[in-house]
Order: sequence, then C-alpha cells, then structure tokens
Amino acid sequence: MGDHYAQHDNALYPHDAAGVPWTAAYIQSTGDPITDLHENMAAEQKARTTYEHLINLTDDSGVIATLSFLREREVVHFQRFGETLMLVREYLNKKHVF
Repeated sequence: MGDHYAQHDNALYPHDAAGVPWTAAYIQSTGDPITDLHENMAAEQKARTTYEHLINLTDDSGVIATLSFLREREVVHFQRFGETLMLVREYLNKKHVF
C-alpha cells in the first residue's frame, strides 16, 4: 500500500498486485459469442486460481473465509457462463427463418 499511497494518496487507481495500471486492452472481445464466452470462462478460472493463491498466503481465518467466498463466486460465474454457452450453441445450431 505504501507505493500506491505515495503516488496516488487514497485515490482510486486500479492496478494489479505488481503495480501495473489497468487498461482497457485487458478486455477481450471478438464479437463471436462462442469465443467470447470461452474467454469469460477462462477469466473466471484465472480469478479462482488467484483467490486460491491468496488463501495459501495467509493463516487468518477471517481472510480465508472471505477469499473462499470470493473463490466460490468465481466457480458459480464459470458455471453460469458454461450454461449460457450451451444456450448460445443451441440457438446458433437452429435453423433460422427471417
């Protein structure tokens, strides 16, 4: 927090744990719903893994409980994206009459 405070005080300045600023370039979007849903699912798995790494860095039960909740939320998001992927595939495989 010291480096962040020294440069930004209490201002919101999104960055990763290494201090690399957030950029919209991180957003992956191709316009293809199948590809984009797979990208979203991968992002949820990456977030879940990050929470697991953070859990391994602490022995504080309160912090572990909070991180475990957040990790489980990523699992649920992954599952919902998977369900949506199945619905999109079903829709795209149907014959459409316009």
